[in-house]
Amino acid sequence: MPSKISTEEKIYRFVCENPGNCTYDISRMLRMSGGKVRNALGRLEKKGMIKFRFERQNPRIRKLSYPVGAIELMPKDLRREIPNI
Repeated sequence: MPSKISTEEKIYRFVCENPGNCTYDISRMLRMSGGKVRNALGRLEKKGMIKFRFERQNPRIRKLSYPVGAIELMPKDLRREIPNI
């Protein structure tokens, strides 16, 4: 029996596959409420797994979600050792 994927994991996978979407677009495409998506994105940002960029096309500002690169997720000690390998 397959295990149920958490909301946070589902949203993180979506952001990795579709970077640069705002909360509204993510909630619409995943058919989830905006609050559920906003809370999950906030938790992912606190964990350092995603970053936000702000875009202003007109008077409205869009908060776009992007995944953090794999190198940035590594511990600092390990990142320092990479050039020596």
